Amino acid sequence: MPELPEVETVLQALKPHLVDNKFTSIKTYVPKLRGPLELEDRPELLNQSIVELYRRAKYMILTLANNYGLIIHLGMTGSFRLESTSLQRQKHDHAEFYLLSGLVLRYNDPRRFGQLVVTEPGNNILEHKLLIHLGPEPLTESFDNTWLARVCKGKKKPIKSLIMDNATVVGVGNIYASESLSLAGINPLVAAGTVTKKRLKRLTEAIKHVLTAAIEAGGTTIKDYTSLNGEEGKFVRELMVYGKAGQKCSGCNRGIIKQVYQSGRSTYYCPVCQR
Repeated sequence: MPELPEVETVLQALKPHLVDNKFTSIKTYVPKLRGPLELEDRPELLNQSIVELYRRAKYMILTLANNYGLIIHLGMTGSFRLESTSLQRQKHDHAEFYLLSGLVLRYNDPRRFGQLVVTEPGNNILEHKLLIHLGPEPLTESFDNTWLARVCKGKKKPIKSLIMDNATVVGVGNIYASESLSLAGINPLVAAGTVTKKRLKRLTEAIKHVLTAAIEAGGTTIKDYTSLNGEEGKFVRELMVYGKAGQKCSGCNRGIIKQVYQSGRSTYYCPVCQR
């Protein structure tokens, strides 16, 4: 599933092609993705300048000059291609956005878990039901060790589960939670409330470092993720623990990386240097 770095990578690739452009036509080929797909027969979405494209958590938000907008979530297998209209639509292309520039933006999603939701003027998009309960962005000053210590206080929930909770901090998915805890030297299984403030400071710094590095590398391609037009993420080359069960830890050069399951998700860590 695309996580924050992957979504940010897709957004930055789309931005030069969409901002100041216009949708001249929109076509859909299925009635719903994760929710109803209601983009056709919406003249208010057409021939309006796209004024902004930005990210909130794993959502991309597009706003038009008339204050209509789109909330976009890639789900597990969603991706975009920007291409000539002369190229044929592919299997699992569920929506097509024809642009004034002469190109077409195609949304492909084999598992149909993505979302393309229209928002209307007069409503603050960030207060939409999909967004209003989200925690702070990890790469902003609002996410720091003081915030994390307050959230962790008294919690018996494992620290990895807590930092993957979008009410705690957004966008720290499974891969980046494992990598951040490795960098901070914290065992992912320990209760969040037992982690000291000093170690939480290391963790907030590690989360910022890992996510920034992943964005610079274009995200991580493990299975399905690609950015615009099939570009794969290269952060997979920099992974320290994720997917490396049974290998020697490159951090301490002593421990053997273990794989366990938390809430049905794989967790990787070194039992020697992560305590």
